[in-house]
Amino acid sequence: MLRYLFTLALVASLVSCAKPPHQELDAAEHMVKRAGELQAMDFAPVEYQAAHTALNDAHRAMDRADYDDARDSVEYALQHARRAVSLAEEGQARLEQEETEKAILAEQARQAERKATQTETEIKPEKKQPTVKPTAKPAAKPVPVPTPEPQIELVDEYSVGEGETLWTISAQPQVYGEGLLWPLLYQANRDQIKNPRQIFPGQTLGIRRDMTSEELEEARQRARESDIFPVPVSTPQSQ
Repeated sequence: MLRYLFTLALVASLVSCAKPPHQELDAAEHMVKRAGELQAMDFAPVEYQAAHTALNDAHRAMDRADYDDARDSVEYALQHARRAVSLAEEGQARLEQEETEKAILAEQARQAERKATQTETEIKPEKKQPTVKPTAKPAAKPVPVPTPEPQIELVDEYSVGEGETLWTISAQPQVYGEGLLWPLLYQANRDQIKNPRQIFPGQTLGIRRDMTSEELEEARQRARESDIFPVPVSTPQSQ
């Protein structure tokens, strides 16, 4: 009897795992749509692109009935879509605050101008004959001294933070300063990265520094042709 009940539980578990994640997919689509409505492409382009790509992967997995892969892609899409929504909401709030501050400053300037005009009308000073001043030679303009740019210290290792991707890490100035070079990070850390879409907080990635110009261009080309992190329109193709 116990063996029979165990078998039924195992079959039920397998059927549950094989069930297509329609509700989860709908939730991911809603969150990605919400991110788009909040202009996440302007405020959080990397997170939004990652969520959009993972959502497309989930749809392709559903079409081929690979529901396990679909669940993984849906979870990845939700994670980055939530982050994109959060960053977009923060950006919208900043814009609203800046607009409010500009309106307040403009109103204060108008009030000061009206007050000055009113005072000038009430008190008319006695007209004085203009004093003729001797013509003076214009002073020599000072030569501007260029401000030295701060030196960026390159690192050989990078600790992954919450919500980061290979693209965002590669774009850090102390790493490569260019998101298109993310394939170099993937190649150098294949021992701990199985899927370039999935890295985890706390991982320590090695940063390769001995690349040739040909290897750099090859990495950029691979990134352009990959659908893992689609290249945003505003992102330069190469340095």
